[in-house]
Amino acid sequence: MDKKPWYLRQLALDELKAFVEEAKTNKSNDKACVGTVSNAAAKRIEAVCGVKIGKIMLESGSVRHSYGKECHLLENDDMLNYVDTVNTATEIRLSGKKHLNNAVITFTKDICGKILFATEVRAKHGGWLSLVTCYRLRKKDKAGRCPMPRERSQG
Repeated sequence: MDKKPWYLRQLALDELKAFVEEAKTNKSNDKACVGTVSNAAAKRIEAVCGVKIGKIMLESGSVRHSYGKECHLLENDDMLNYVDTVNTATEIRLSGKKHLNNAVITFTKDICGKILFATEVRAKHGGWLSLVTCYRLRKKDKAGRCPMPRERSQG
C-alpha cells in the first residue's frame, strides 16, 4: 500500500475524529492535512494578513493544548468545526501576536457559543494555516443551551 506523506493526503471525517481523540492523550507531534481554504475565504484571509493561503493543517500538540485546559470549555466535537470555521467565518482578525515567528490570525464563529480558532500563518509550501489554540468564549448551561450574554452592571 502506497502511503502518501501527511501533507498530500486530506483526512476524511472519521480519520479526523480519530486523529483528535488520539492527539488528546498521545505525546507525539503528528501533523495532518484537514482541509483546503475556499476561494472566498482565501480572499478574506489575504486581505487580513497579506498571505495567500490554500491548505489547513492540524498538529497534535495544538489539539492537546486546546483540550488540555478546562478553561477552554471545548466539547468533544468542537475541533471538527475547524475547517468550516476557516471557510465561513467573517470575523477574521490579525492578532498582533507571533507563533514560531509567523503571524497569528483568529477566526471566530458562533457554534452554540462563540468559538475562537487562533491559527498560525505559514506562507511556505503553498500557504498553510496551522492551529495554535482553540477555545469557547461562552460556556453552555447544564441543559446544553447557549446562555445569553449578560449585561455588566456598572457599580
